[in-house]
Amino acid sequence: MSLEIVGLLIFILLLAIALLLFVNLNRYRQQQTKKMMLDTYELILDQVDAYIYLKDTQCKYVYANQLTLDYFGVTLEKLKGTSDSDYFPANVVDILHVNDTKVLNSQSKLSDDIIVDTPASLIVYHEVKQPLYNHKGTLIGLIGISTDITAAYHLRSKLERLANTDPLTGLFNRRSFTSFCEHEFFRATRYFQPFSLMIIDIDLFKKVNDTYGHLVGDEVIKRVANICNEHVREADVLARIGGEEFAILLPDTDIDSAYVLAERLREAQQQYEEQKTPSITISIGVATLRSQDKAFLEIFKRADKALYSSKNVGRNSVNVA
Repeated sequence: MSLEIVGLLIFILLLAIALLLFVNLNRYRQQQTKKMMLDTYELILDQVDAYIYLKDTQCKYVYANQLTLDYFGVTLEKLKGTSDSDYFPANVVDILHVNDTKVLNSQSKLSDDIIVDTPASLIVYHEVKQPLYNHKGTLIGLIGISTDITAAYHLRSKLERLANTDPLTGLFNRRSFTSFCEHEFFRATRYFQPFSLMIIDIDLFKKVNDTYGHLVGDEVIKRVANICNEHVREADVLARIGGEEFAILLPDTDIDSAYVLAERLREAQQQYEEQKTPSITISIGVATLRSQDKAFLEIFKRADKALYSSKNVGRNSVNVA
């Protein structure tokens, strides 16, 4: 073999080695770049003030950001392969599992508020979950993001409570009471069930305010509310719908039963004695659902008319429309 051929073979060998080194170096650089990108992404996710995690199709954890790891009290390596049952109470686990299953089966996004209620605290999270796919479009799990909305939840609950209740007595106000009644009206008419209503008014209440002052008047209103509350059933809805006016929604109650309850309330108010507040009486109007009624307002008008009939016959009485 001539020196020219040997030199050519050596050159080709060196070229192949150089090419192989270049390919490997390029692949190494790509891997390093990918690793740097992943490290950068993880670093970014660790700075996010939200709980971010990945689960596989078996609902097992495969990744979580640092905030989630700190919440669970584990490292990333210990997290892998674990499930919600390792970190949450059974009732919460059931809800999370249902949501995970919905996301994986429907392959669609889901949002929900999760309440974690323990003897030590109540925390509310808003979570968003959506399916996760690989580069081939195959479903490989889900990604979830949860944020702590406990403060907003309590504020919203407080605002809703203020909007629906009377601040003096803690009873439902007229707005929420009307909503309950309209719902009950449609339920009762649909299923042909009895449904009654009573409206209660404190007799000569203006005289109480003028004689004893508004603070005593407020105590009388609270006393009437408390006595009514002691006599109504759990299914009944008691509300303060005006200054000295109350109403009680009576589901599944016919007019005779409603009248019996009204008389019991009237007697209880009349017989109550307390040194701090003056004795008072109440007048009550009672009405019940009729087959020709088209709206709850018709029942309310009859009960209101019956109330004024009770007033006109001398107060401290019950009248049925």
